[in-house]
Amino acid sequence: MIYIKKRILKNMSEFRTNGIITERDYTNKTLEEATKEATKRGFVVRIVETNGNSVMLDMSVRGDRINFRVNGGLVTAAFGG
Repeated sequence: MIYIKKRILKNMSEFRTNGIITERDYTNKTLEEATKEATKRGFVVRIVETNGNSVMLDMSVRGDRINFRVNGGLVTAAFGG
């Protein structure tokens, strides 16, 4: 089960994209645009790197989360976790 916005999803098919993260849907967009798109698709966003500086993170892995690397206000990488 995957917890998202205080409700339980029974399986990945309840995500608008069946849980599939495609990097090209988010890269070269502003952080605001990419976050809006991810949220619309049912994902939670976490920024893992800003302008080449890594952010301190916990080791949790979530199926409903997208990690973004951001440089100059643009998303340069997007991956699950």
